Amino acid sequence: MNYYVNENKDENGKKSSIIVFACIGTFIVALGIVVYMLIFSYNSFVDARADVEKAQTDVETMMQRRLELIPDLVEVVKSYTKHEEKIFEDISNAENMLITAIADDENPDAISNANTNVSMKVNEMISIVKKDYPEIVSGPQYTSLMDQLEGSVTRIAVAREKYNDVVSIYNRKIEKAPGCILADMFGFERAEEFKADKEAERTNLVDMSFD
Repeated sequence: MNYYVNENKDENGKKSSIIVFACIGTFIVALGIVVYMLIFSYNSFVDARADVEKAQTDVETMMQRRLELIPDLVEVVKSYTKHEEKIFEDISNAENMLITAIADDENPDAISNANTNVSMKVNEMISIVKKDYPEIVSGPQYTSLMDQLEGSVTRIAVAREKYNDVVSIYNRKIEKAPGCILADMFGFERAEEFKADKEAERTNLVDMSFD
């Protein structure tokens, strides 16, 4: 009779061991899945943030290309008149502010404001030219530069739109559950969009706004 008792104990012990190993195995698998999800989410956030950074660089590159054209336009206007030094100085100061904002890696709002300031000052000069110096407007050099500037404005608008699309994707990733919890753990912060400038649009001379 003791033999059957010992045999039952052995069987029960085996069953208990199987249950323990099954629980451990289940825990390891579950832990592995959690770790994988954390790694996957982290890498996804990193990739999305990298897309945002690249898109911002693209916008800034288009702004810098426009900046390269403005001094030539100023020189054309200067060649016809020597009486508008203030607006030339204002344009130069606005350009330097934008160059500094980009170089210092300011946030999109600060860069957007600096770029809009450039737009407003250039638009002021164009308004003066149209009003007081119509002979400049008909010149081939001025016309060519204006065409190039307008093309640059279009490229800035396209790059800005792409940036905002990428930012929207990134922000949704880090704001939706469970991403919001993981993003907070890993220090991923919400990205800013480039805002349109309605005042720059209002001039309607050379549309250098972001919309």
